[in-house]
Amino acid sequence: MPNLEPEELLALLRDPNVESQEIAARAGVPRGEAGRATRLLMVLPKAKPEEVVTLPGPLAAAVARAALAASRTDLLAALAGHAEKEVAKEAKRCLHVLRTRGVSVPEPPRPPPPPPLPAPPEVPIFALASALDGHGERALWLPRALPGKGIEVAQAVASDERGLLSLQVGLVGRKEWRAFSRDITERGASVGVAEVPRERAHAWIVQARALNERTGERVPDGTDLWLNQLGPAAPPPPPGAAAPQGDETQDREAVAASAALHELPVFRSWLADEDYLRRLAGRLDEIQTSALYVDERQRREQLDRVLTQAVEEYLDPAKRRLLATRLLLQADHLAERGDSKSARTAAAVSRALSEGVPALSIPFARLLVERAFSRRPEPAAEDPAAEPSLIVTPR
Repeated sequence: MPNLEPEELLALLRDPNVESQEIAARAGVPRGEAGRATRLLMVLPKAKPEEVVTLPGPLAAAVARAALAASRTDLLAALAGHAEKEVAKEAKRCLHVLRTRGVSVPEPPRPPPPPPLPAPPEVPIFALASALDGHGERALWLPRALPGKGIEVAQAVASDERGLLSLQVGLVGRKEWRAFSRDITERGASVGVAEVPRERAHAWIVQARALNERTGERVPDGTDLWLNQLGPAAPPPPPGAAAPQGDETQDREAVAASAALHELPVFRSWLADEDYLRRLAGRLDEIQTSALYVDERQRREQLDRVLTQAVEEYLDPAKRRLLATRLLLQADHLAERGDSKSARTAAAVSRALSEGVPALSIPFARLLVERAFSRRPEPAAEDPAAEPSLIVTPR
């Protein structure tokens, strides 16, 4: 504020012998604003609040004194919201004086509330999914943000042959979900647990639920109500959509080297069906104990012959179609994790199975049966039964 008091400045503004240039210099305001204040005082009874409220601080305080004398409560109410605190304080004091004189004084306008802070950008929430195991099953964790409540997490197990096998829904905080997802990803690294888009996990669950209708598998309690709350799901991408494509020569080379797939953790549980292997084990035991063979070489040849026949027998047309689809899904998983070489091999084996290439010409297919009867003991860490469960009971 200038050194001039409002009354002194008001007197200068009303004095016709004082030039606006002198007023501006003494008040520390632009000359044009000093002239505007003089003109407003000359027509004070008709002055508009929006005109006086834009005056610089010293001039606005002087006009407030004039408005007090003229009982212009509307001008004072406007000046009570002036940007300069000293002016607003002076206008409020003048309003108080008028109020003590019995003048009806309007409430000074309240400053508008500050604009709300922009909402922080929404961090996308990913779902989690394991790779397919040897039975065509995968574990899924589908999160959903519930405003004011936290993160709803659905844990599901989906099978490509039976449908939706289990569904558990729990509620956790955002911090808990982040810690939970890190823990599950670390514990499930050997079975390929990784982030996937929520839409894809939702689609897989819906797809599995539809399969329950055809297989007669019992639908987990509460599934349909929960799915209705989620709304419709877009269809998942076709199997093999992310897998790299190879030409005929590359496919042939990949198939020839496909035994290496069984060395990957995500293929550890990929074996022929347990019932089939059990029956085959019975036949092999009979050969082992039979007295029909004159020496061990003859016994060994018969064992190899039965195993060879078992590979082709196991991979009938229906099993080939199922295995080919699983391999494409596994190829997608590997490609999205950055293992393009293994993804290309898995896709090539899938195409070979679909095209009817003899199973004995596909090392990966042979090992689905032969690996179960390998004489080399598997390391303890490779035993699927030793894997900790990834399904967590919600609190």
